[in-house]
Amino acid sequence: MTLVRPIEAEPLSLWRSRLKSQAHYAAVPMAAAGFLFDYLTPLGVAAGIVYAAFFFCAVWSAKPNAAFIYAAIATALTLAGYALFHRIGVHEGVILANRLLAILALWIIAFTVHKLKGIQLSLEQKQSELAAIQDNTVDGLITIGTDGAIQSYNRACHRIFGYSPGEAIGRNIKFLMPEPYHSEHDGYIRAFLKTGHKNVIGVSREVRGRRKDGSTFPLSLSVSDVQVGPHRLFSGIVRDISDQKRTEAEREQFVKELARSNRDLDDFVYVASHDLRAPLRVIGNASRWLEEDLAGTLDDESRENLQLLRSRVSRMERLLDDLHEYSRAGRRTDSRDQEIMTGDVLMQEVLMLIDQPGGFTINIAPDFARIQLPNMPLKQIFANLISNGIKHSETGTGVIDVSVKDAGDHYVFSVADDGPGIDPEYHEQIFKMFQTLKSRDEVEGSGIGLAIVKKHVEYGGGEVTVKSAPGEGCEFRFTWPKPRTAREGGA
Repeated sequence: MTLVRPIEAEPLSLWRSRLKSQAHYAAVPMAAAGFLFDYLTPLGVAAGIVYAAFFFCAVWSAKPNAAFIYAAIATALTLAGYALFHRIGVHEGVILANRLLAILALWIIAFTVHKLKGIQLSLEQKQSELAAIQDNTVDGLITIGTDGAIQSYNRACHRIFGYSPGEAIGRNIKFLMPEPYHSEHDGYIRAFLKTGHKNVIGVSREVRGRRKDGSTFPLSLSVSDVQVGPHRLFSGIVRDISDQKRTEAEREQFVKELARSNRDLDDFVYVASHDLRAPLRVIGNASRWLEEDLAGTLDDESRENLQLLRSRVSRMERLLDDLHEYSRAGRRTDSRDQEIMTGDVLMQEVLMLIDQPGGFTINIAPDFARIQLPNMPLKQIFANLISNGIKHSETGTGVIDVSVKDAGDHYVFSVADDGPGIDPEYHEQIFKMFQTLKSRDEVEGSGIGLAIVKKHVEYGGGEVTVKSAPGEGCEFRFTWPKPRTAREGGA
């Protein structure tokens, strides 16, 4: 049993093809010989024997139906002999019986040959299909005997190792292996045949291969033990994983660079949070001291400038706070990340964090009371989205609706307001760092709030979208996977 036909089979195939093409020529003298015997022995017995030999030509014919054609010809010749040749005093019934029996035998042989020929052609077709599939598969397929000699070697192996089938078949497979596999391979086979322990058989493992140019490369190898009658074969599937290993190395390098980038961000946030806050406080305090010490001499414009200075200090401090929060987004270092509470309790705590003006109504859907949610970062996400709706109101009044929908293995949350809305061309921009649609003198903010929301949601395994248009309010939707306790409890 081989995976692809060996090169040595090609002359046999050519010989069989030539024999099939000459079968019809051989049939002519065979039919003539039968007719001659029929003339010499009018009883019809000898002719039947010769006409049976005539069917050997049908066996080598390319088409199964040729057997019926040959049977029809032999039948016609037999009947012609009965009608044309002289009698020799034998009872007419005997002659007729002999010829009818000969015709019956001819057609039995014809049906047998037709059936066998159909089976043969079906097997040949299946073998050709199997050989074509195996020879064109992406992975390399190699079959070896117990002596390690290669018996089959498909086209993918040629591409992987560089050796053609003619160069590989018949050689010990260890020539495709570098050290130490080259020296140890025959020992593996002997140990398996002796003990039956399948140490490397039936499993996929990574080894090294050697190409025709002498270079080595990483190779995935799976070996199977195949018993065909008294013969034992080993079938191997090989795959060049050089690209995979290179991709893994690049991914590891990327992870290292990302970790270094995160450390640099942490260092920056630390410096910003500690080294910049102190001078900012000094600036803010100094402006107040100046205003107090020079209260009798400062004019209105100077007082306004000092107030502007303090507002910029406050803005800078909020920016540092948001930068610090953004750098921590997605890192589950807070014990509150593991705390699970009911949704209505979570939303009550969210409302306590929000500076809600008197003209605003915040509606929390009753469905929150029936679900379990993690404390963080959902608390911050809801606080940011609700505060965003309040902050961008042009009238100082409005309604914000917070709802939840059970979507199987996750929840879909919605925070909708009746504010001025956002033009669709800015829907992607609002989730980027430091992006605001209005001047910070008009709407106070760092431009990081929605970026923090997006980062928290995506790290949590969900996604956030916005649906809005000018004058139609704004609705933020985001998905969040159910906590394991909620999934198990069916909440």
